[in-house]
Amino acid sequence: MEDLSVSFIYGQAWELTKKHLLRLVLATFLIYALGGAVSTWMMIPPGGSFADIATSKDPNYGANIISTIISIVLSVGVYTGILRICRGEGTLNLNCFSRPLSVYLKYFCVDLLYAIIFIVGLVLLIVPGIYFAARLCLAPIYAIDKPEVGIIDALKRSWAATEGHVLELIGLGIIAFFVGILGILACCVGIFVAMPVCWTASVLIYLVLDNQMQVLEQ
Repeated sequence: MEDLSVSFIYGQAWELTKKHLLRLVLATFLIYALGGAVSTWMMIPPGGSFADIATSKDPNYGANIISTIISIVLSVGVYTGILRICRGEGTLNLNCFSRPLSVYLKYFCVDLLYAIIFIVGLVLLIVPGIYFAARLCLAPIYAIDKPEVGIIDALKRSWAATEGHVLELIGLGIIAFFVGILGILACCVGIFVAMPVCWTASVLIYLVLDNQMQVLEQ
């Protein structure tokens, strides 16, 4: 029977995060700092300075595109590394970021569709948005872990895997929210530990619901 208890998922996530803490913290820092730094740098008007960013009225689409690309590449690499960690196949390293281009494109499309469905659901009196978020939360990981799975199929697999587990997933999502808040309250530095714990927890949920419990029992 699937074990989606808070003690199991977050207990395992914390233990795995501690074992690979330095790499995961560094990767988290790069996701937030590098993407933000590049975006900020590109928003500086030609011949201007950082002070001119606040007064600039022209949207910098180039900055947004590059920031998004960086976020996609780093997210795919980090999730690939965490999948390896959870399966006992290695750790997060540079090889995790050398995925085929199709994986990055598929992850972007799945994540975008997931976000659109979630937002539409929120507009429909909030509850549908939360429900759709729970049912489709595994789709981005399917896109990364199973390159042969198509965009729509990744959504379908998440929908099938999460059937009957909506309340458990919402509860785990609430815990992830509070873990993130605690990370921010810890002088903001704690977020670089809190986020890897949450990402690892999401991968563990994926492995449990995809019937890969034997991986966690090794």
